[in-house]
This record gives sequence, structure tokens and C-alpha cells, in this order.
Amino acid sequence: MSDLKIVVIGGVAAGPKAAARAKRCNPQAQVTLIEKGEWISYGGCGLPYFLGATVKDINDLMTTSWEAVRTPEFMKATKDIDTLLGWEATKINRAEKTVEVKECKTGEVKVLPYDKLVIATGAENFKPPMENIDATGVFGMKTPKDALDMQNYIKTEGVSSAVVIGAGLIGMECAEAFANWGLDVTIIEMQGSIFPQVLDAEMGAVFQNYLEGEDLNFMLNTKVEKILVNEEGKVSGVQTDKGAVDAQLVLVAVGVRPQVQLAVDAGLEVEKAIIINDHCQTSDPDIYAAGDCVMTTNLVSGQRVYSPMGSTANRQGRVIGTNITGGDATHPGVVQTAVCKMFDWSLGAVGLSERVAKQLGYDTVTAIVPGPDITHFMPGKKLIMTRLLADRATGRILGVQIVGPGKVDKRIDTMVAAITFGVTAKQLANLDLSYAPPLSSAMENLTNAANVLQNTIEGKAHSMRFEEFKSKLDSNDVLYIDLRTPHERAQKMIPAKNQINIPIEELRARAHELPKDKELIVFCILSTRGFEGQLILNQAGYDNVKFVQGGIQFWPFNK
Repeated sequence: MSDLKIVVIGGVAAGPKAAARAKRCNPQAQVTLIEKGEWISYGGCGLPYFLGATVKDINDLMTTSWEAVRTPEFMKATKDIDTLLGWEATKINRAEKTVEVKECKTGEVKVLPYDKLVIATGAENFKPPMENIDATGVFGMKTPKDALDMQNYIKTEGVSSAVVIGAGLIGMECAEAFANWGLDVTIIEMQGSIFPQVLDAEMGAVFQNYLEGEDLNFMLNTKVEKILVNEEGKVSGVQTDKGAVDAQLVLVAVGVRPQVQLAVDAGLEVEKAIIINDHCQTSDPDIYAAGDCVMTTNLVSGQRVYSPMGSTANRQGRVIGTNITGGDATHPGVVQTAVCKMFDWSLGAVGLSERVAKQLGYDTVTAIVPGPDITHFMPGKKLIMTRLLADRATGRILGVQIVGPGKVDKRIDTMVAAITFGVTAKQLANLDLSYAPPLSSAMENLTNAANVLQNTIEGKAHSMRFEEFKSKLDSNDVLYIDLRTPHERAQKMIPAKNQINIPIEELRARAHELPKDKELIVFCILSTRGFEGQLILNQAGYDNVKFVQGGIQFWPFNK
């Protein structure tokens, strides 16, 4: 295979990884990397952080771990990879096994032969059909040029306010970047919650409640009808179905679309994105594909999903580099892991959302458990709220979502392994997780959440979620029992019509004071006392009792 010819189309994530891995596996292979843009092998997920000036130099996103900038010259000198930068692949001839490429500036055309071909064309920003969508001051966020252009526009045009259309990961990260510039920021989302593809609504509400405290403005369940411009043709705001919003800059972040036209024209199997097997082969065994242009498999549902992530692209690229040089590597799929940090809070999710799980026919059960991220008596502890989702019939964990100022990522990574290998609530509760007071708790948050989940499955725990809690605040048929101390109660109240304060230490002795003809709802700060209060009242002969999942520390309706 010394004369093996490998052509790689796409030079951002999956493509360079496949090319580099192929050269490591077969140093004699002839590898050509084609990229139509101005940069290769850059950290696209870092662009919002350059936009917000956390990353100071755009070239930092193209560097190796030893801070060498990845250029065509670097790729040739260190990896013996030929790079055609500023060239676009225009046609694949599968019969002749060639790729036609065109130089973007001059129009020069070349035809490159291949033995193995890699398609890593990525995705492009979706531009909704909207009046003035191409006006000056309207941006997307996909390439270093997008970030550079936006940053320059803010500096030179006197921008004081920005609108972000779309409350997904990219839109929200850019919203923080705009806030770091001191801009007044409004996020407009058609759906009813933020991070709608990552978090279920109640977790989104908790995170939104925090972000509103950081002076971000939200318009949910709102459609942008058109971009408004001034007499100079520059953005002046947006018109929504709920009124106009002034802004000098608009970011359109309503998702991406895989770039698959090259694959379609070549007759490869495409279903929204390119179909690949677990070896990352397309329907043509000599053509491989990876990254944001492919479909992959959700390991929980077993269904094909479109899940564009830089981490997935890199793993798939490595698999391809191994396989096109004679190896046997697989990428079975994803559990759709996502993490995000905004200001002093983080969020993470892995597995299925409750919405998707129910669409797939699962009888779901949830547990929402807040707690400190390290042992409660240690200084520096910070709260997180953990939400576990399981299949009621089997106890299998289907998904987890975590938000808060505490440590999120390590728990999400733990759950990646747990969900990938089909761990149940019982098994999760007994995982031998690490413990040291400065680093973790003896009863880790995941352990506590798994225990609550199992208690719920077994019919021992009876709870309600925030929305149900809120819906009954004015009911005459409900009595809310606050289990906190008077001191705790003075710090944060809920607007329930009928509520009394019985600290948990007094509940057993005073249970006889409570009415038999009302639903009893017990709550505390973190819900730990809530479950115990429910059990105490059950033992006292009260059957219509529920505790509030999550307590009121993360109560998202206080505004």
C-alpha cells in the first residue's frame, strides 16, 4: 500500500484527523487535504470565546498543544500531508475514482485520483428565508472569518445592543460573548425554553432564571418575521410576532445544515446527512465520511440521529484514518453528550431528553435532586441540580441533565459511560465513585439521584415537578407544608395561597394538626427533607402527600 492515494475533502476537524491518522498508520501513503476556506484544523467550538475576547488571538484556535499554528506548511513539514487551501471539491467521479477540484480565486481546475476518499464537508449555517437576512450587521457563526467580522463590527460601528435569534448552544455562547462587550442582549427563541435540543423545559427554566440575573433578555415562543434596517441598509432591529426589538447587530443561530450536495451528486446514500456504517464507510466502500455532514446512531434509542459535534468529528476521523490504511476500527455511535458554560454556571446533558424518550414510547420516570458539588461542610462548595431519566419497566438510565454553578462536566462524563453501557438506577446507586471531602461527597449527587429514582420506581417516593407545583399555588384543595427552619424561610418564600411552616424536626409530633381532606405538599430547600417529610406523613396515615422535586433553591419562577 505504499502507493495508496488518499484524498480528504474538508479541512476543519474530521478531515485533518483522518489525514494525520492515515499517515501515522501508513507513512508511504499519498495524502491530499482539500479545504475551500482560509483556515485548516481550527477549533470551531472556540469561536464564541474569541468573539468575547476570552481567547485573544484567532490563531490560538489553530494551534497544536505546543502552540504551533497549523498551516499547509506545517502539515507538510510535520505530517507529509499535501494541503490545497482555498480549493473546492466540485465533483466526485466514482467510476474513475477521481475528484475534481477548483481553485476558488482563479477558477483553475485539477483532477485528483484516489484509492480512498474521505468526505468531511461539515455543515453550513441555516439562513431562514427572511426579509433583509443579508443586510449589513447580520451575522452567522461558523468560521473564524465570522468571528473576526463580528468583533470588528462591534468595535467600529458603535454597537450597543444585539439580538440573537436561536437559544441553542452557539447562540447562547455568543450571547455571553456580546454581554462581555457590554452590549444589551436579547435572545429570541421560537420554542418555549432555552437550549431546547439539550435540556428539557424545567431545566431550561432554571438556567434561564440564572441568566436573567446576568442581564440577558429572553423572548420565548417568539417568531422573528423580518430584519429591520435603517436608511443606510444597516441592521436597526428585528420585527417579531410580539413586536419590534431594537439592535445594531443580529446573530442568526437557528442551526446548521449538513453540506451533502457533493455526496448527493455522486449518488451516495443520503438521508438529511450522509449515511455511514460503524466503520464510517458510505454506500461506496472506498468512500468514507465523518463529522457534521453525516448521520450517526444514538446508542440509547438505536435510531439514526444528526448530532454535529467537534468531539464526534475527531473520533470519527481517527476511525477513518485507521480503516483506509487497512485497519479495523469502529465508531458505533453517540449518546449525544453536550456541555456548556455561561458566566458562572454550567450545564450538561447526555442521553435522551424526556420529550424524545416519550416520543419513542418509553414509560419514563424522573428524579430531580439538588446538592453541593463537594462535601457540604467544605468551603467553596457550589450547588448543582441533577435530573435523571429512566425507563420505568427496566430501571435503565435513559438520560441525565445537570445545571448549576458547581462541577458539572465530570458527572456528565461519568454518565456517558453509564448510559453507553446500559446502567440501571440500582447499578448507578452502587457505583464505587470517588470520595474525598474537598473533591466529592460520600453520597455523590449521582448516587442520591439514583436512589430517589429507584424509590420512585418502587412506589416509595411520591413527588411533583416545578410546573405542577406552580399550578397549584392558588388551590384551596392543597396545603403546602414548608419543612424549613423559620430562619431559612425568611430568606426565600414561595407565593403559595395555603402554606404553613412545620420544621422537619417537629413534623412527626405535629402531624395530627394537618387536615385529612387536602392534598399535602411538603417542600424544603433541596428536597432532602421533602422525601423524609412525605414518609413521615405516610406513616401518620396521610396518603395524599407529595414532595417537591428539587426543593425551592432552584425554583425558576421567582420573577
